[in-house]
Amino acid sequence: MKADVIYTHGMHDTIVQSSPVALNTACRKAGIFFRLLDFGIFFGALVSVATLQSWRWLDLRFAGAFIAFILPWIWLASLIILQILRFRPPTDMSPDSTWRLNRMLLLPSAFIAVVLLLNTVTFYHLKIILHGLMPWYMPMSLPVEVVMILWFIARPDYAVSAGAAATRTLSPPWRTVAYKSYDLIPMAVMALIFLWIFHGMFLADPPPPGMDADVAVVLGAGTGRGDTCGYTLRQRVLEGVALFKDHRAKCLLLTGRAPRGKTNPYKNEPLAMLKLALAQGVPAKSLIVDYHGNNTRYSAYNTMALVKAEHWHNVIAVSSDYHLPRTSLAFRQLGLHVWTVAARRGIWRETNPWAVVRELVGYPVYWLDQNYHRPGRVP
Repeated sequence: MKADVIYTHGMHDTIVQSSPVALNTACRKAGIFFRLLDFGIFFGALVSVATLQSWRWLDLRFAGAFIAFILPWIWLASLIILQILRFRPPTDMSPDSTWRLNRMLLLPSAFIAVVLLLNTVTFYHLKIILHGLMPWYMPMSLPVEVVMILWFIARPDYAVSAGAAATRTLSPPWRTVAYKSYDLIPMAVMALIFLWIFHGMFLADPPPPGMDADVAVVLGAGTGRGDTCGYTLRQRVLEGVALFKDHRAKCLLLTGRAPRGKTNPYKNEPLAMLKLALAQGVPAKSLIVDYHGNNTRYSAYNTMALVKAEHWHNVIAVSSDYHLPRTSLAFRQLGLHVWTVAARRGIWRETNPWAVVRELVGYPVYWLDQNYHRPGRVP
């Protein structure tokens, strides 16, 4: 069985006589993918720009501070207008004029896609220059770029509202934005994830001004070449050193894993942290080293043992921003409130995509199971 499908493209209508009904139906069923893609682009832009955290996936520093601030807002405004035109298309405009306007509104999106590509190239260039010191295999700009390309391939300039589709024959039928009731479930999940990533996951709880903490706990991360501090670990140690030198912490507790013992440098995070802290001018008497911080929970337990022994009251935890909520949770579950400080002393600003995924899983696991990663004894 065949059906005629009319595609309005540019100034001309093309009648395709041989489009099978099965293909047409399949495309309509695939519409949820395009609708979720549209929603993901729009809501992701809305939350990341509104929270001033678009820099986590888009680096515009090369264009200057003004452009870095204003361009994301221009992009968000273009997407909002595009959404409005989809649901309330002007009645006095022809489909051809509407598509021209849509294409103009997509220009900021195209520029964003170009910048994402440049960011990705820059990241791998830095990775080569630094001999692989970068701690992850891809920048956040790469997966966002892939999503943007898929969105452009799906022709967002052809997407129209259900009302417009009912009154005029328009481009491929799956490109309407006639949301279905079952769209709400994946859209709600997507919205919660975006809100968590850009509003909840990265929020620090820094100590009040003028407070001199008893200790700043610097949590470990992977080592780099020559068993020195890797990129992420170096960021954390330097942030801790800055707190000590600014008299915000009386001493530093360096906690991480030493898989072959504290004297063996192989992947020995605390030993690498100790060497860097000493090289930065922190006196040895102000450094405490925990070689048994195999994970976040172990570090929290070992710190609690010292808090009780030393009668400490004010504790700061230093880690990467994406790791702060789980760190704070681990201490809170042991009855200790810690102030948290994000380590951001690196040359690359974008977030590690793998770390975000890990924390999206790790936080609820820690929250639901307080015995997960719990040590049998506190070393």
